Amino acid sequence: MPPPKRNKYLSSSLSTRDLIVDVAEQLIAQHGVEGLKLKDITKEIGIQLPSLYAHFAGRSAVLIEIGKRILEGIVEDFDKIENLPPREALREHTRLMVHRCTTNRAHVLVLLADFAAPQGIDALNANEAILYPYYERLTAVLEKGREEGLFNKVETEEFIANRLGIILVNIAFASLKTGVFTEEQAARLEINALAQIDSMLTDGDSRTGS
Repeated sequence: MPPPKRNKYLSSSLSTRDLIVDVAEQLIAQHGVEGLKLKDITKEIGIQLPSLYAHFAGRSAVLIEIGKRILEGIVEDFDKIENLPPREALREHTRLMVHRCTTNRAHVLVLLADFAAPQGIDALNANEAILYPYYERLTAVLEKGREEGLFNKVETEEFIANRLGIILVNIAFASLKTGVFTEEQAARLEINALAQIDSMLTDGDSRTGS
């Protein structure tokens, strides 16, 4: 009898909780959010359902944890660019967001599922407190850009929603079915997203330059 699948993870330094989320993301990337089943997670790792339930109350809790990762990634990337001038900061943060989305199919599918469902799947709403400090810092960047004559006045909520929508729409029209992005596709997506965001901030006038 072959050894249980758990053996392939024995060398991992990740906790069982993190392994569960990692495997859930792999399965979502392959089968979509609708196709995620707890029994498939436990089978892949080589644990029993009670072990999974020791960490997560159920499928929704796993999706919420993935949502937490998504929002933490947005905040982590913002930490890297906050000291740049306003326009460069928002453009670089957008590039980092595009990179995350084009290299993590599961996160894109979770975001799309959350937005598509009438009540969402709660992956983002349950974690919205993560964004509160980021929201204040982003507001300061937008306000500074407006004061310097770089941007029109754009509400922070509008910017966050529109930028994420722009990125996801561009991805949906690129290669959502396969989830595979070539370097050329990713570069084109980034250019499209940056151009649309510049237009949103300036109403398409010439203040943004090249």
